[in-house]
Amino acid sequence: MSEGSSILPQLIATFGATLGAFALGTVVSWPSSALLQMRSDGEIVLSTEQEGLVSAMAMLGAVFVQIVAAFAFPIIGKKWSLIGLVFPFIGGWVVLVLASNYAMLLIGRFLTGFSGGAFVLAAPAYTADIAEPKYRGALGSTMQLMVNFGILFNNVNCNTNWRVSTGLCIIFPALMAVWMFFMPRSPIFLISKGKTDEARKSLQFLRGKNANIERELEQIQEDVNQSQNIGNIGPMKLFTTKEYAKPIVISMVLMFLQQLSGVLFIYSYLALIFESSGSSIDICVSTILVGAVQIVASIIQTLIVEKFGRKPLLIISDFFVCLSMVAVGIFFKMYENCPDCQPTRLASSTTSLNGTLIEAPFNVSEQTVSDIGWVPLVGLMVFVFFFMIGLGPLAWLLNVELMPMEARAFASSFCACFNWSLSFLVVLFIPSIGEALNPSTVYFVFGAIAAAGTVFCIFMLPETKGKTEEEIRKMLK
Repeated sequence: MSEGSSILPQLIATFGATLGAFALGTVVSWPSSALLQMRSDGEIVLSTEQEGLVSAMAMLGAVFVQIVAAFAFPIIGKKWSLIGLVFPFIGGWVVLVLASNYAMLLIGRFLTGFSGGAFVLAAPAYTADIAEPKYRGALGSTMQLMVNFGILFNNVNCNTNWRVSTGLCIIFPALMAVWMFFMPRSPIFLISKGKTDEARKSLQFLRGKNANIERELEQIQEDVNQSQNIGNIGPMKLFTTKEYAKPIVISMVLMFLQQLSGVLFIYSYLALIFESSGSSIDICVSTILVGAVQIVASIIQTLIVEKFGRKPLLIISDFFVCLSMVAVGIFFKMYENCPDCQPTRLASSTTSLNGTLIEAPFNVSEQTVSDIGWVPLVGLMVFVFFFMIGLGPLAWLLNVELMPMEARAFASSFCACFNWSLSFLVVLFIPSIGEALNPSTVYFVFGAIAAAGTVFCIFMLPETKGKTEEEIRKMLK
């Protein structure tokens, strides 16, 4: 590695790239307060199924952009991909600001999800390219931190008119485009294109003007040459060669655990979840508290990831996600069996699928439910804290770290596409499933999946902390 290097230039470049992650956070959390306001003012009337599709449409856009990213990253690089995607992003927000009907909401959500879905892949990939191994974990985790700041931005503005807060969201992708214009391209990308002099200048900027970069530059050239000698890795070889199949399967499992924890369902419907719980705690205050916990957890995770490693944090994360989902499930089970509690659209407790009344297996008094009305807030605060300690940032970080360079573009895009496909299905169908089966069942399922994930992380997950690309490659062979 380069002697006398500085973390500051790497941090500056990472911050620019992760402004796109901030913008994605605003996309993810937008439905939470916007849909609640639409319900209240009746400006755009939507059914439960339509609300689900409006929320999920961003994830569908994120699925499609992975195909574009797989081709664009190797050709024009991450920097110019990030800048180019700003234009449909801003276009999507403009459509949402002007939306007067259901169709415009769908178009706006698709466009914002299309760009945002690429940012969540490009930002950690760009960071992994520019960061030294000793800083890679901490800098890679800043992506999730910035996503959380974007989520908190919308949570804080939960009482702001939804069109005004939507317009404010335009600022962040525009700022990212300006910032990234002045940042260097990845030295790895430049070397792969035979632009050694530009790569040297880029690396010198990223390590500091007084750093000796020649040794690191030679190592990058060796890694790129090795990848180019291997050649492009097609889908068949990706799944039939152990060196590639093992990391892609591990990454897909982590993506599954991340999305089936229920995280995007919770972010998208956070205000509606608190409304459905019947809690006396103010909805806006509750969403802000959850958002603040996310920020604290992300900062802590960034500081400790290189000390404790990826595997221990993922084990702890999944275990407490399991406990929190079970706790929230128990509360909703009691709420569903409270005859005097008023059901809402997300929490119908006494109606079967054919509309007939059914007897609850036990009854809970309204006073008992009121006494434990704090459980959803505390449970979801615990959920987001431990999700941000591990599952949130590390699934995306390992999606890049585990993949050999020659397979990274296609494999990482494939896993990201898998992730967003899962999130689309979760956000689209969980509200309707919750109405059909009651919310408690949904949370118990999320808890069971997290329990299985804890076991997977204990026995199957490798540790990549502090390892170079070559060391990770040998470990997975």
